[in-house]
Amino acid sequence: MELNEDSKYRLAYLALRLIFDAKLSKSDASASPGVLQFLDLLAGTQLAGEAGGKQYASQREKIESFIDAEFDEDVLEIVRQTAAELT
Repeated sequence: MELNEDSKYRLAYLALRLIFDAKLSKSDASASPGVLQFLDLLAGTQLAGEAGGKQYASQREKIESFIDAEFDEDVLEIVRQTAAELT
């Protein structure tokens, strides 16, 4: 699959979001304040200030659905494998 420049950036963004999701879902979200702050910056949320002792609400299915819809199942599988290797 040949990706144009915009598609490459979109895929990288979605992959990063999936990697963050996997990391934050594994433990107490407040243990990763830098990841939460960066995610807040990317997503326009306020998670970092509200994380204390709360379980992170995974967005994995939503993010994977975006990847599958915009690219395809083969690309989604590559992103899943990358996320698994990095978390």
